[in-house]
Amino acid sequence: MPSFRSRWFPVSFFQGMNIAVAIGACASFALTSPVSAQVVRSVIPVQPVVILAEASATNPETVRLLTALGKVESDLQLGMLFMHDGLTNPEGSHFTHPRNETIPGIKDGLAAAGVADIEPLLVTLEGGGDAATVTTNYQAVITALAMARSTLKPTDRDFLLSIVAQAEAVVGEINAAGPTEVNNYQDAWAMLMVARGQVDLLMGNSDPAIAKAATDMGMALDDVILSMPDPNVAAPVEFDPAPINALKEKMEALAGTI
Repeated sequence: MPSFRSRWFPVSFFQGMNIAVAIGACASFALTSPVSAQVVRSVIPVQPVVILAEASATNPETVRLLTALGKVESDLQLGMLFMHDGLTNPEGSHFTHPRNETIPGIKDGLAAAGVADIEPLLVTLEGGGDAATVTTNYQAVITALAMARSTLKPTDRDFLLSIVAQAEAVVGEINAAGPTEVNNYQDAWAMLMVARGQVDLLMGNSDPAIAKAATDMGMALDDVILSMPDPNVAAPVEFDPAPINALKEKMEALAGTI
C-alpha cells in the first residue's frame, strides 16, 4: 500500500520568505513528489497573499476562524491524498467534510468579517470528476482559503494562537483509552501537517519572541509527526497520546511568552 508519508519533505522552502508572501504560498500545500516526511508543499502554484496586521493584540474571533480554516485545509489535503491513492473513506469523501462539519459553525463569522462565501467552490469540488478536474477545483478552494485568511487580517499573535488551537484539536482526535479509529487518526495527522506548515511562516518573523516561539514549536511538531505511524492504514491505530498532549502544553507555554 503506498505511503502518505512518502510524499512529504523537510521544511526549508519558506524560511527567509516574506511572511505575507509565505502564507499565500502555504495555502498551496498538497501532494508532492516522493521524499521524506515533514511538511506538505503542493506543486500547484497559488498566488494570493495574506496581509498580517501590525498590531500585536489578539482577536479571539479571528483566532477561531483561522483555526477552522486550518481544519478545512486538512480535510481537503486528505481528500487529495485519498484520490491520489485510490482509497475510500466509510464516511464519504473528505472533500465533503468541510461543509458538513466546519463551515456551518464559521459561515456567519466569515461573512461578518467580509470573507467571500467559499461554499460554492466546495460544492464544485465535491462533484468530483477526473484527477485534472478535481485538482483544478481543489486549487480554487485553496486559493479562496488564502483570500479568506487575508481578509481576516490576522496579527502574528492571532496566527500563532490559531496554530496552538489546532494542536489542541488534535488532542481531541486521539483516543487515550485504546486504539484510535482510522478516520480520527488521519484527521489528527493531517491537522498536525497543516499546523507544521503554518509554523514555518512565523520562523522568520521580525519579532524575535515570535520567531523563537515558532522555531521551538516547529521542532516539537517535527518530533511528534516523525513518531507517528503512517496514516495510510485500514485498522485502528495504536498511538500513545502522551506526545500529542506534551506538544499541546509546550505550544501553549511558548505562545504564553509572546
